[in-house]
Amino acid sequence: MDRPPALTLSSGPFGAPVSEGLRGTLGAVRRVTVSLVGLVLLLGACGGGHAKVAAPPVTTTTVAPTTTTTDPGPPQGTFLVATPKSSPLQYSSSPDGPPVGTLPTVTWGGPTVRPVISETDTWVQIGLDKRPNLSTAWVPRAQVDLALTAYRIEVSISKRNLTLFQNGTAIHSAPVGVGKAIWPTPMGRTFVDAVVATPKFQLYIYGPTVLILGSHSDVFTDFDGGDGTVAIHGYPSDPGSTKGVASSHGCIRASPDTINAIDIVPLGTPVDVVA
Repeated sequence: MDRPPALTLSSGPFGAPVSEGLRGTLGAVRRVTVSLVGLVLLLGACGGGHAKVAAPPVTTTTVAPTTTTTDPGPPQGTFLVATPKSSPLQYSSSPDGPPVGTLPTVTWGGPTVRPVISETDTWVQIGLDKRPNLSTAWVPRAQVDLALTAYRIEVSISKRNLTLFQNGTAIHSAPVGVGKAIWPTPMGRTFVDAVVATPKFQLYIYGPTVLILGSHSDVFTDFDGGDGTVAIHGYPSDPGSTKGVASSHGCIRASPDTINAIDIVPLGTPVDVVA
């Protein structure tokens, strides 16, 4: 997927300007599927695991004011993403600020790819997969590779429906299962953090492929050793729970057809969970 010639500014909080020197040089971010020994996510709750409910932890990650360049950005319907060139990559809460954390080059066994929110000439603001949801950080521009994704996923909680967009056009739409009222699916924009091949012993729970998101449950802060991580996955043992119902502990349950449709998206692709 090469960068299209148009330079219309992308809409949405993860759209961002692209500096003049990078135009025409951004390659596509490929989706990489990795195999994990076991999935210790919030999605474990969908299989009847053991959850611990606690107040959300205190975090030092902050959302810094956005200062952007005035260069035209990615074409409408596409989104800029960043991959660390080396590990660990230190990040700050503001441009030129002191380091407050590090970003590895590997996440869930695959490459680390983060959505770009905004830029300056020398810094890039990225989304994090940390608590609280919607956390961001700034990294030196020279220390990341930038690329584009032409995809976006939107999940409507009220409609209990998932829509996949490519270049701003809906190419797949289907009912899904969302979190029950007492265990709601977190709202807001997140992103595809990893695409993993389900271990054989968990295939009957999640299906063959799981899209791990960069968001976490607002109810569960620990689940079977994980951090209440939200994901999009199947649920073969109860296909009806994927058909437009509130059925999960916060994950998004999708049919095999929908999983196959969204399996094409690159890492870092934005996912909007709306009312």
